[in-house]
Amino acid sequence: MATRLHYALPFIRQLIASTSRQAQGRRAVDVRAEGRPFIIVTGLGRSGTSAVARVLHESGLSMGEHFREPTEENETGFYEELSVCDLNDEIMAECGIAGLRRYPMRTTVLAVAGRFREQMRALAQTDVSGWKDPRLSVTLEAWLPHLPGPPKLIICLRSSEAFLHSVSQIFGLIDRELVERRWSIELLRLLDVVRDYELDATCVEYDNLVTHPEQTVAEIAAFVDHPLDASLVKPNLRHFAYHIPHRLAPLYDRVRALGPNKSPRDAGARPPTPEVVDAYVQQIGDVDKRIESAKEKWTSRVGAPDLNLLFYTERGLDQAEVRAESREASQSYVETLSEAQTELGALRPPAGFEDYHEATRAAVNDARLIAQLMLQASELKRPVEDVVKAYQLRLSPEALKKTQERRAQAFGRAQRTATEATASG
Repeated sequence: MATRLHYALPFIRQLIASTSRQAQGRRAVDVRAEGRPFIIVTGLGRSGTSAVARVLHESGLSMGEHFREPTEENETGFYEELSVCDLNDEIMAECGIAGLRRYPMRTTVLAVAGRFREQMRALAQTDVSGWKDPRLSVTLEAWLPHLPGPPKLIICLRSSEAFLHSVSQIFGLIDRELVERRWSIELLRLLDVVRDYELDATCVEYDNLVTHPEQTVAEIAAFVDHPLDASLVKPNLRHFAYHIPHRLAPLYDRVRALGPNKSPRDAGARPPTPEVVDAYVQQIGDVDKRIESAKEKWTSRVGAPDLNLLFYTERGLDQAEVRAESREASQSYVETLSEAQTELGALRPPAGFEDYHEATRAAVNDARLIAQLMLQASELKRPVEDVVKAYQLRLSPEALKKTQERRAQAFGRAQRTATEATASG
């Protein structure tokens, strides 16, 4: 069990209480039905929670009084109340969350949060309009009885690939399945809480926010019933066209349906013609050639797979020159991969080729991760040994062979599906 031993009794009590309340037709906790609505902004990493909170706060809806300081990764600021975030961190730590492998039951969170109810009540006695904290994806239910008014929930949504990239940048090598599981579990929990408490909730898609800020901010303004300034969405926000994995698209669409865009994104797909398939394959081939050419130049200049940064002394190289060369080479490679990500993101695969397209984009994303890790190493922000290990696991000839085999298998399945669909149509 995720919770610590001394929470075993509170957990049992909470489970019994929740079961009893459900048997009586009541919810696990009470939610205030009257008063000024209290805005909650949450979502997973890199989904736009800070951007949405900034628009709200700078437009006159206070999202807190003591914010976390901006960083190099988030120069416009986080707009999250420090005391609330700190308490959420403490609750999650007590629940036994360890990295990506453990995730507490809702009953566990309620039991653990019971110890902090007085602190939660005190923090909720506030004049602000709301809070923003990605951690509320886990702890929201425990906060519901303490909020000063009925909650209005804004769930920021972006592909799991963006969350994967964010986690990779922080921790380096990670397990894709674990990250996708965490992405799925947190969104499913939010959907369950919205359903069980009939919360007033909406969804803000990150891609819409940065590409159509006027329309998206107008939709948020209508939801919170307050005029908002769309110019506060900075055009220099980092925007990479991360794809939505085919297997996770149904969950993405369920969350998306909370917002103004109710229709599925890919409704009405038809079997592709041979001409459409050929054009698509040609575009993918062009991308592969550009990446392979850029990779050859990059590996040559940085000395992969052993990396000059690791053995510059043995090779009689100057450390400063090696770092400068590695930095320049990695930046160039990252630019090529970024362009490929953007091109693949804008390219809609023919029906049946979604898994192949996903495998192709995953390979590009992995390559970019290694290049960015190398860039960090050249800037003394990460041990070079980490990059060597990452390279061997994801970008070495052996790793690339496995990647190409997966892509070939996905491509073969797609071709068979397209051929069968054409024959039957």
